[in-house]
Amino acid sequence: MALLEVHDLRVGFKTEDGFVGAVNGLSYSVESGSTLGIVGESGSGKSVNALTIMRLIPIPPGRIDGGTINLRGQNLLLKSEAEMRKIRGKDVAMIFQDPMTSLNPVLTVGDQISEAVRLHLKLGKKDALDKTVDMLRLVRIPLPEKRVKEYPHQLSGGMRQRVMIAMALSCDPDVLIADEPTTALDVTIQAQILDLMNEMQARLGSAIVLITHDLGVVAETCKNVLVMYAGNQVEYGSAAQIFAEPRHPYTMGLLSSLPRLDATDQTRLVPIEGQPPNLLRLPPGCSFAPRCKYRMPICDQPVPLYDFGEGHLARCFLYDERTEGERKLAVETRPAIPGTAAEPPKTAVA
Repeated sequence: MALLEVHDLRVGFKTEDGFVGAVNGLSYSVESGSTLGIVGESGSGKSVNALTIMRLIPIPPGRIDGGTINLRGQNLLLKSEAEMRKIRGKDVAMIFQDPMTSLNPVLTVGDQISEAVRLHLKLGKKDALDKTVDMLRLVRIPLPEKRVKEYPHQLSGGMRQRVMIAMALSCDPDVLIADEPTTALDVTIQAQILDLMNEMQARLGSAIVLITHDLGVVAETCKNVLVMYAGNQVEYGSAAQIFAEPRHPYTMGLLSSLPRLDATDQTRLVPIEGQPPNLLRLPPGCSFAPRCKYRMPICDQPVPLYDFGEGHLARCFLYDERTEGERKLAVETRPAIPGTAAEPPKTAVA
């Protein structure tokens, strides 16, 4: 049974110009000890999904229009704020995107970590401080007894990120949401942060939801991948399925725009043409259609999810019986890892 299940989640925001649908019918699940990667361009709804799980969406202007978020079978959307305060940090924790703005500048990092420890683990001040020092040591911050008394501005970006991880893991959460945990860090520190998260997951058996733009990080760390575009789930599957046999043109575009180690000197990167759509004025049918080289008249209709088996889903009319010719063209031109299958299996509408 999945530890975290999100089903048909719909979230939007009221603005002066109209209502913006930030997340439209999102569904996925994460099991204990596994990692789900959520990828997509900025504005695709990745962070809104994460904040909704934590129930940190400001209401108003935010609005949850439907769906369920089940943690061990309990719907978090039905919990009161008092109940969510007991859940945040203990059962579900989040590493926020920017540690400099997420940490309180007027409190020491030790005070900020020990606050959650004292609240959820009911420890005294001294025991909470000892636990905090242990957590800083666990995330490989040198001289933790000294760093615990320092303020966020006295630490480097990588160390602040480690403090955020220590804070998120201090109460051994069942679910860890990591929103761009390696943004603005150099490659060496990125690798250390990812290794640290993997070690913590192996030790605690936590489920991780990793939000990132870096497909290399996803390939290295994630079991399953969810691709989002304009608030919609356009493809879902295992990492092997997404990277070896991408089905949606947007996923193909993301992979084509990345440099590859097996590419020849003559291989050119292929950017995705056009701009992300205005969420106030989404096109009818497929939101990606205005940028898609396989666009067809049928794309102006609502697009169902097509099931390729083994949990691989894609929202694209290329796999409809009425578009057989376009499907063959997509298969011939899509990026794929050498040595993998080219022809998609017989599909069925989900």
